Amino acid sequence: MGPQAKRRKTSKVEEITFDHSARHEFLTDEKRRTETSSSFLDAVSVEILLLTANPAQIREEREAEFKNALVEHQKQLKRLRQEEDGASSGSDSGSDDEDNEEWEGFEEPPAVDYEAEYIDEDKYTTVTVEEMDASKEGLLRSQEHSSDEEQEDEKKKATSEADSKPKPVEKTKKASDKPKKKKKKFRYESKAERQLTRKKERLSNSRKAKARKER
Repeated sequence: MGPQAKRRKTSKVEEITFDHSARHEFLTDEKRRTETSSSFLDAVSVEILLLTANPAQIREEREAEFKNALVEHQKQLKRLRQEEDGASSGSDSGSDDEDNEEWEGFEEPPAVDYEAEYIDEDKYTTVTVEEMDASKEGLLRSQEHSSDEEQEDEKKKATSEADSKPKPVEKTKKASDKPKKKKKKFRYESKAERQLTRKKERLSNSRKAKARKER
């Protein structure tokens, strides 16, 4: 058996009890309530007397506070104006420097080479001017003439487009002079024929083997 563990000595905690009678007395004590209320009223009355006793002094203090706030506000405005004036003066000096630069005038345009002019005479057209008949028959004739011209123009366009399209190249097949080989017809061999072919293959294989050995 090992040694016994020593027990620590602990002090007993006294039991805490709640006294209901003391609580009731504290809550219902009129003397205490009157004392606290009277002290509070005395403090409030003192403050009221101080405020009402010297109204001129209070007014002077408030005026001084207002003046100090006004002075600080004016100082801030003055500082902001000075910063704005400094920025504007810097921009004005930059613009003055640009204005002081000498103006050299407009740049001369490049020379025109008049000899390089090209005239395409194929684009010129001939125009025929004829008197117009104001009657109904004359108007019909002019319409028929214009429709005929339009049809001719359409035909010319169609022919030009057809000529411009590339023609398909016709593939010509070269006729071969060589005669075609006839295909051999497939035929089943009989049993005797198969035996003969096998014997021939064996003989040929044996001959080839002997020739290899002799080498």
